[in-house]
Amino acid sequence: MVMFYQRKSLIDLIKDVLPEDLSKNELDVLDYFLRNISVGEIIALKEIRLLYKIDDPAPILEKLLKKGLIERGEGCFNLSKNLRDLLKTRMKS
Repeated sequence: MVMFYQRKSLIDLIKDVLPEDLSKNELDVLDYFLRNISVGEIIALKEIRLLYKIDDPAPILEKLLKKGLIERGEGCFNLSKNLRDLLKTRMKS
């Protein structure tokens, strides 16, 4: 069975483990990675600018990296392993 989740429900699935001080832009970018678990750096920057109207997403990405919500791979950004694992378990129930 394939389940489709809307933005609010994806954030809601993990809200209890998120820092309370996330800004709207940080939540938007996190939402992007909840929907696109691994994305090349250039594509991520372009799409975040386009989809969320954020002129300079780089500082927001750095904040999410420091908070451990996303990870940097070789030429890409990924949703953190902890959040990926949490989503897997919570989407099953």
